[in-house]
Amino acid sequence: MLCLKSNKLFYSRKLQNTLIAEQPYLKKIISVVKFALLPITFGFIFYKLFYAYDLDRLWHETTVVWNVKSIVLIVLTLVLMLFNWLLETLKWRLLVQKNENITFIEAMQGVLSGVALNMITPNQLGDFVGRVIHLKKMDKIRGTLITVIGHTAQVIMTAGFGLYALIWFLFYNNILTENQSNTAYIVLLVLVVVTIVAYLNMAWLSKLTITTKIKPYLDVFKLYKRSELLQVLMISFLRYIIFLAQYYCLLMLFNVNVNFTQGMACIIATLCAQSFVPSFILVEVGMRGASALWFFGMFTTVVTPVLLTAYSLWIINLMIPGLIGLFFILRWRQVNK
Repeated sequence: MLCLKSNKLFYSRKLQNTLIAEQPYLKKIISVVKFALLPITFGFIFYKLFYAYDLDRLWHETTVVWNVKSIVLIVLTLVLMLFNWLLETLKWRLLVQKNENITFIEAMQGVLSGVALNMITPNQLGDFVGRVIHLKKMDKIRGTLITVIGHTAQVIMTAGFGLYALIWFLFYNNILTENQSNTAYIVLLVLVVVTIVAYLNMAWLSKLTITTKIKPYLDVFKLYKRSELLQVLMISFLRYIIFLAQYYCLLMLFNVNVNFTQGMACIIATLCAQSFVPSFILVEVGMRGASALWFFGMFTTVVTPVLLTAYSLWIINLMIPGLIGLFFILRWRQVNK
């Protein structure tokens, strides 16, 4: 018992020393980027909208009839955006509460700050940074690992549904027979169930044999009960349903003529492709629009409405929340000077 207490005390002191040591370093980083963040963010948005996405030309090439239906669709998409980030805030707070007591507003500030930095950094790196800088007591490595737990739940949803859509496309294009596709569905179902079970039992990660520098941080994986991780998965599922609903609303807004089954298959496949392609490629070659055209092109010849749908979703779900998150980042610096 005395040995165990000594080890816990050693790790506790080590974590405290790490936290104290990292704060000045974190402040130096923020001091360096504080003058550059605003022009970089707005420059990136300008580049995205008018060069990478060429929205000005696309808007002139299409006609949207602004009637009651179109107004309802755009308002519904915006309302769903609010619910989307409220759910993500709820999920983040649920995960953080095991380590640090934060309010819902503080959790939202972290989430939106992550969205802001995520727009200008590759592979969701900014999301990790934006969230953990708002944590006051918990060290940043633990905060990063908690972010990974939340992201993993969302990836399970995106990959699981996305692979089902891929099988559907293979069957639709006569690459797989009906029997082959049914077998593939069953195999995928088993894999998804195994993945979910592994996620709900992630406590085993804390037992990994690893260096003493990293070992103390792995304890974060055994803090959560299965019921709590199941809540995280359910919230991630609800967010995924919101993504699908938003995308379909925008398809109707821009009059992309596909039926419900085709539309959902294309949306699910597009979201999956966008999630697993490195984000710097999205910037360079417009993968967001290219992936949408690839799948929707199987059912419709229109190009501009499909592109406007994909880009409008980025504006609503990322750009608008990101600009709000930028305010929280700048305010965080002023408070913590």
